[in-house]
Amino acid sequence: MTQEYLRQAFFFFRSHFKTLAAIQLPFLITLALLSAALQSSIDPDTSNSGALIYIGLLELACLPLYWGATIFYMQSVLDGKPLSPITALSLALSSWGRLLFTYILNALAVALGLLLLIVPGVYAGVRLAFADYICVLEGKRPMEALKSSWKESDLYFWLLLKGFLVIFAGLFLAQMLISQLVSAMPVQMLLTLVVEFVSVLITIYGFRIFCLMRDER
Repeated sequence: MTQEYLRQAFFFFRSHFKTLAAIQLPFLITLALLSAALQSSIDPDTSNSGALIYIGLLELACLPLYWGATIFYMQSVLDGKPLSPITALSLALSSWGRLLFTYILNALAVALGLLLLIVPGVYAGVRLAFADYICVLEGKRPMEALKSSWKESDLYFWLLLKGFLVIFAGLFLAQMLISQLVSAMPVQMLLTLVVEFVSVLITIYGFRIFCLMRDER
């Protein structure tokens, strides 16, 4: 069953590659260029914590836009009325605050679990995997979205976990190969950007299982 849903996620990614790229790549490319520019301007002999914090905050601010737009677009395809990238992004603005705080609370819960032991962190991450979709598509507040995800994901834990592990393993292997085999910084940055974009498969796969959960409610 996991293999079939993974196949469907890859098929969606391939079929809607152009729109997904139009939604996500402008943000990913801009953030990558800003990050490279900031890091190149830093004196190696001084602390770069300020620049890293600035980059992290900028990425955090942009994430709800392209992430929310991706979710809205996937739902529009399911409804048979695909949105344009601009329309999807404009809709994402309406859920920016909710999704931002949902992401932060989700990340804190996972981080706490990882500090205790790795397994609780992984468990929390999987059980809260529906939170973003619930927040964006059902308009629930962050805590409500997290609670709903925890409740609704119980029966789909192993299905989510196995699919996520396959995708994460592939992305991790790709990133390791890039680090080991590519020495030219511009090429390495370009390939890393490709890996970051392909990671949208995680969102697509999670959404596919979320749709399964809704159909079986």
